Amino acid sequence: MLRRGTEDDLAPRAGRNPMRGLRAGTIGGLAFGALLALGTPGQAQETGGDVWGQAGCFACHGELAEGGADPALPRGPNLRRTRLTAEQLTETIACGRVGSEMPYNLEGAYTQTACYGMPLGPAPSNVLPGAGLSAEQIGLLVDFLVADVVGKTRVTRENCALFFGGNANALTCQAL
Repeated sequence: MLRRGTEDDLAPRAGRNPMRGLRAGTIGGLAFGALLALGTPGQAQETGGDVWGQAGCFACHGELAEGGADPALPRGPNLRRTRLTAEQLTETIACGRVGSEMPYNLEGAYTQTACYGMPLGPAPSNVLPGAGLSAEQIGLLVDFLVADVVGKTRVTRENCALFFGGNANALTCQAL
């Protein structure tokens, strides 16, 4: 159990180096801070592939971003062949596509964060709400798309694994 130190903890005591407690406390505090920054042991940091799955992007764009093929779902474009820049991907994911089935995914889009140069207010009626992601999550997703999807038309087993938490043995990846 961690407890908050007191001035007495730092006061010199007979036969004790007065800096010893301070150094140990400082080093312990730095180590604890580093652990907090890295997350708890066993807790992986969220990746763009994780955000892809959590947000349900695969439902429209396919499991590996090659475009949706299920006629029961809206067909999203093949993101491996997109010509959108990182900035355009960010705005599209955050704000959706008005008049299409691409939802806005940024929590607070339109009401707290302006989209497409529109003034703050309610989202247009012809744009659907999506996953409610944070700006950080959208950044992770866009970084993932730019680094591992856009322009990568040949899907390898390693590339496939990025969509499944690094599991190259995921059922979808086994055929590659």
